[in-house]
Amino acid sequence: MSEANATVPQVTFYTKAGCHLCDEAREMLDDIAALTSYDLTEIDIRSSDELFTLYRYRIPVVLMNGTVVAEGRIIYNELADAFHV
Repeated sequence: MSEANATVPQVTFYTKAGCHLCDEAREMLDDIAALTSYDLTEIDIRSSDELFTLYRYRIPVVLMNGTVVAEGRIIYNELADAFHV
């Protein structure tokens, strides 16, 4: 892994189909991707009972390097601040 890639944030996005807040958050992540680099892993919470139980009332949830930076009704400026853009 190059040194440049080592500094790229690892972003995990917990979502599920039919969630309008998730759709809005995904668009925000796309907008931020135009401004800065990050590696995105998108996970449907219905892929496991454990994830569904943990996140069902919290989605969308965005983690950066393992830390929750935004969840629920996400505000673009707050999300952008987490990415320092």
